[in-house]
Amino acid sequence: MTNKSKNIVLVSYLYCFIGMFFFSTTELVGKFAGIAISPVVITIVRFFIGSALLLPFAYSQQTVKKGTIKIKDLVFMGYPGIINVAGAMLFLQFAIYYGTASTSALLISSNPVFVAILAVFVLGEKLNLGKLLGIGLGLAGIVLVIKGDDPLGSTAIDPFLGLLFGILASFFFALYTVLAKKRIAIYGNFFFNTISFAVGSSALLIISVVLKLDFTFIITRANILLLIYMGVFITGVAYIFFFAGLKNIPAANGSMFFFFKPIIAVVLASLFLGEQVTVWQVTGIAFILSGIYITNIRKKPSIRRANRSSLA
Repeated sequence: MTNKSKNIVLVSYLYCFIGMFFFSTTELVGKFAGIAISPVVITIVRFFIGSALLLPFAYSQQTVKKGTIKIKDLVFMGYPGIINVAGAMLFLQFAIYYGTASTSALLISSNPVFVAILAVFVLGEKLNLGKLLGIGLGLAGIVLVIKGDDPLGSTAIDPFLGLLFGILASFFFALYTVLAKKRIAIYGNFFFNTISFAVGSSALLIISVVLKLDFTFIITRANILLLIYMGVFITGVAYIFFFAGLKNIPAANGSMFFFFKPIIAVVLASLFLGEQVTVWQVTGIAFILSGIYITNIRKKPSIRRANRSSLA
């Protein structure tokens, strides 16, 4: 490998890390919003901005593919977006709002365990001994994370609701990932996510108006900056950096960056929010990460790419 090639690879790893770092600040920044910005407002604005930022990349990707987009294509890309934005990501914001940032991060990071389960029923993937072991470890890890959650956590409003919404967020994001697999392969990751983000946030806006959900937004400079950060950096820039990095490194190496997500999120929550992670939770995340590794180690590269492409 020439020095130029080595530099390209190093820069690619740096891009992936930067992208994953921004993804890992979701829970911290969501906690900073507190009661001043409702989870509904955060989710709608975040994905509207993210969709707008991805639009040029989506247009470029679609130009290369030179395909004609029909109404049915928008439907196929739209309904997973509703499951993701109006389901998984809204539930994640509620988990952050009611619970602790660290526990929310640990639970959402367990979504590949649910992906492995749902893939058997939705995609017809075979369930082998290794996958069963991985699922078992992952589920045991989730139980340990829940057991170790501190009910007196200083940042938790209602620990039970925090846990409930965290599990729902993980499950619905896994469902979105499974449903998005085939569509991403057809339309491309940027184009698919641009449309799914836009449709999902639009649907959530309509649902929220009809159901008269909380639209609290105390307008201050700090709150506006929080929303801009979540939309621009967590949903837009992070995605762009991460997939720019993946172009020049092996698929398996790219997958390993997901192991940083819960670790970075927990460290940030400890440093900036003073949250304490229990021994039970550390053991739980070790089980979850081991389960994720085992369930993914035998997957084909194309399947691993599809999993990575459904990031939110």
